[in-house]
Amino acid sequence: MAIIQTVLNYNRAQLSNFADSSSILIGTANVLLAEFGLFEPAGTQFIQLQTTVGWNVTDVSPVPPDQTLLQLTIFRDGVPIASAEQESISNEEDTPLENLASFQTIIRSTTVGHHVYQLFALNEQPEQGTITVTGPVSISAMAIGTP
Repeated sequence: MAIIQTVLNYNRAQLSNFADSSSILIGTANVLLAEFGLFEPAGTQFIQLQTTVGWNVTDVSPVPPDQTLLQLTIFRDGVPIASAEQESISNEEDTPLENLASFQTIIRSTTVGHHVYQLFALNEQPEQGTITVTGPVSISAMAIGTP
């Protein structure tokens, strides 16, 4: 017998759908990119998050390692629950290195109530280059379960 699952709630935060639509400098301290609230009703079995961040790198260091490292972290009620790291990809040119980070997260430990989700970014290797979030930037969440 199959278990039927339903989207119990959905929300999202979005800075932009377009590339080159923003210019947020990312340093060594967390920078808030997006934030939203999500009510997790009774019967929620898991939360599914989808995150996308467009970014570029300038002032790339010629000294190895010659790639910057972007860290994206999702917080729930102020507690980190997921993260992803992405190295910039060198193209052997002086032009900005353009990158797109996208990742999915499944959170199984849910509690009934309203929760605040935040997406932060930081540059883990600032000596290797300057990271600027350029867009698109979005994060969405679905509470999945049985009604």
